[in-house]
Amino acid sequence: MKVILLQNVKKLGQKGDIKEVSEGYASNFLLPRKLAKFASQGEVKSLVHDKNKKEQQEATIQKATKDLLTKIAGSKISLKENANDKGHLFAKIHIREIADAISSQLNTEISEDWINLTEPIKETGEFDIKLEAYGKKVQIKLFIESK
Repeated sequence: MKVILLQNVKKLGQKGDIKEVSEGYASNFLLPRKLAKFASQGEVKSLVHDKNKKEQQEATIQKATKDLLTKIAGSKISLKENANDKGHLFAKIHIREIADAISSQLNTEISEDWINLTEPIKETGEFDIKLEAYGKKVQIKLFIESK
């Protein structure tokens, strides 16, 4: 009997998968617990169509993201922050501030998740900031100056 999983089921499959299971397993375990539903032809076609559409959308998003990263690769961003005479910043610079600076100075929106920064920046100077999304890796230069 073919069923469509409504939730992840251990040792069987993930939500949205179409699985062939025994009739007893389906009627005694999966269906009463609302873990699956019967897979009619129409539902299978609809599920396959939705999966294909979702894959196409994901591919479009990936391509746009990779194009954006290629466009901003090697860019230079500058920030002016309060610092003491030795160049130590009064407030650390986190990923959010870097993402906001990139967005405002390059007129493009990027996700904070794309920025690889192990720890906040605490000093003035020049830093290489690595951006990565969908396997595409680029670097930009960040210049931090004292106000």
